[in-house]
Amino acid sequence: MVVNDELIGESVHKIKLSGRLDVAGVGQIETRFSGLTAAPRKSLIVDLSEVPFLSSLGIRLVLMCAKSVTKRGGRIAVLGPDENVRGVLVAAGIDKLIPIFSALNEAVAAVS
Repeated sequence: MVVNDELIGESVHKIKLSGRLDVAGVGQIETRFSGLTAAPRKSLIVDLSEVPFLSSLGIRLVLMCAKSVTKRGGRIAVLGPDENVRGVLVAAGIDKLIPIFSALNEAVAAVS
């Protein structure tokens, strides 16, 4: 599991996750991911375009991040999940809590 952080514009952070978000993958990145989503960051995009598998622990990780960000008055969006990962997010109702986008410009507009 790999985590990359990128600043887009002046205030939007994009965190790209690569690899499986299963028990092992979440264990490898949880501390770093939580640190990257911590204050003062308020506008976050979680890029899941290179995540081929999302377990319940992966969903929990994304939800905890969203809760932290929204508690600070921030906004979060998910970017580019493949068909299977998007299906998991929709089946779990995550799309009702966190908007999911296919295009970066749409995600940036949603969190700006």
